[in-house]
Amino acid sequence: MIKYILAALVIITLAIVGITIGANNDQMITFNYAIAQSELRLSTLVAILFGFGLILGWLITGIFYLRLKLQNMALNRRVKRQAQQISELTSPKAE
Repeated sequence: MIKYILAALVIITLAIVGITIGANNDQMITFNYAIAQSELRLSTLVAILFGFGLILGWLITGIFYLRLKLQNMALNRRVKRQAQQISELTSPKAE
């Protein structure tokens, strides 16, 4: 639980620092991308790219986490099944 609180504090601190630095940067730039181009303030472009990177990172992490959770569930079922088979083999049979 502590690690989640610390991670949230780090993200909030980085966001505050980014907003503070970005508020002082009013330089206009031309951003060319595959289809067109846009005139944006540098701070706006940095904020957009940071947000996109954050969302993409969470998405990739979530996919890997979900895959591991599903694998863990399958392995737990396998362990339960094998434990049941072992108990059936080692228990004395009633005749």
